[in-house]
Amino acid sequence: MNEVAIQKNSDITIERTPQVIATEINSIKNQTRVIMLQASIEIGRRLAEAKMMLPHGEWGNWLEISVDYSQRTAQNLMRIYEEYGNSQMSLLDSSNTQAFAHLSYSQAVALLGIPSEERVKFVEENDLSSMSTRELQQIIKERDKVIKEKEEIAKK
Repeated sequence: MNEVAIQKNSDITIERTPQVIATEINSIKNQTRVIMLQASIEIGRRLAEAKMMLPHGEWGNWLEISVDYSQRTAQNLMRIYEEYGNSQMSLLDSSNTQAFAHLSYSQAVALLGIPSEERVKFVEENDLSSMSTRELQQIIKERDKVIKEKEEIAKK
């Protein structure tokens, strides 16, 4: 027989059910996504700062020894900072919070392929919370293909 755990706090009794636990888990997942993206922005900020301080040719070596990042990862983190944290399109702005509420680090990197002035609209038009990064990359690829075809037709 399944027993329902009951948590008592003062005068409040909360019945622990699988649905309550699922809600808690999903809340923690969403909080983790936001924290991860905010941390990525802050790491990118610091990487950009360090890169400016280092002598030419020392960047790759410093990354490997000091922070154990590949140049590609460091570049992605710095672009996330530049695109999402260092401009008017900050993910932390209340106007963009809803559009980017469920964005993962990998999705943020994939969205760098969309021009910044089109990014919010793209996110609002596509349900990123229900798609994998691979699916997002495919949608971006298809979008780019359509744009290229329209440009080819316009040239004729």
